[in-house]
Amino acid sequence: MDSYSSPPRAYWPTTDWHESEPGAHGLDLGGLADAFHYLRAHVPHIDSLLVVRGGDLVYERYAPGAGPDALRNVKSMTKSVLSTLVGIALHTGDLESIHTPVVYLLPEAFVTLDVRAKRDITVRHLLAMRSGLDWAEYGASALQMTASPDWVSFVLERPLAHPPGEVFNYSTGDSQLLAAVLQRVTGMTLLDFADLYLFGPLGISRRAWPADPQGVTIGGAELMLTPRDMAKFGFMVLNRGEWDGDRVVPAAWLDEATSYMTTFAPRSASDCDVLGYGYLWWLRPQGGYDSAIAVGYGGQFVYVIPELDLVVVMTGRLQSAPDTFRDNRMLCHFNLVEDFIVPAVARA
Repeated sequence: MDSYSSPPRAYWPTTDWHESEPGAHGLDLGGLADAFHYLRAHVPHIDSLLVVRGGDLVYERYAPGAGPDALRNVKSMTKSVLSTLVGIALHTGDLESIHTPVVYLLPEAFVTLDVRAKRDITVRHLLAMRSGLDWAEYGASALQMTASPDWVSFVLERPLAHPPGEVFNYSTGDSQLLAAVLQRVTGMTLLDFADLYLFGPLGISRRAWPADPQGVTIGGAELMLTPRDMAKFGFMVLNRGEWDGDRVVPAAWLDEATSYMTTFAPRSASDCDVLGYGYLWWLRPQGGYDSAIAVGYGGQFVYVIPELDLVVVMTGRLQSAPDTFRDNRMLCHFNLVEDFIVPAVARA
């Protein structure tokens, strides 16, 4: 997304969200209600819808059995949090540069590798999903990694399918390597680092984030947050890394991370016209407005739309997610924000 200036805030939801009526912030209540009714009728596994505009929580609805206090596995939305932690590590000086080869940061992991070109993989390649390592995200690779005794070694031992930097390939394996790098340079787990520099400042205290057998926090999935805290994360990004007068994340990093590093050409008439990827963020216009989207398996979403001062959060039940919500193609066939939320702004 292009850089922008967020409006001044009367308060920050560190302790809790201020709630107000949609109309007070230029949203049509009927349009928001239509959106939730559509979810219940046509996408019933999605069990929450939260809308933040003007800094207030203006709409919050849950399906039976769901609620604001339950921790939810955000799945691959974790990757966007990981991207944010990389920006923080650059700001603190723990990470010198995203152009640093991974071999310099995890040298022991490369000792037994016999493909010299793997030494060219940089931190930036992992952020952009361009390591070149062979990986079938929606095949067996992720299951094989989680069944292995050493996840980082498993990923690095994958064949090199392409020279690093040349080809995009969505890979939770790349994210696990990035998590290992971040833990090495910071000297603490991702959870401890996030508590200190991200979750703590935002007032996020209820969270869980497990680790692999070597104690490396799982970089590509499994972070658990409440829906309201997911909205806090989106609101921090909306405000270009500012929170209550403090700089949590460098604005320049968020601008870069949510810029198009990869643009996907439509493969069929049902594909998105403009779908892209930044540094662990999905990108797609919503009704003509730029948006950055943190996306997780099964329908976990945080949409950030700066021009509309808007954050939208949804969560989905993992056990009942249909096949169409089992990979990131869901961004093309499911577009509630463009179909209902953006028009609710226009109608108001």
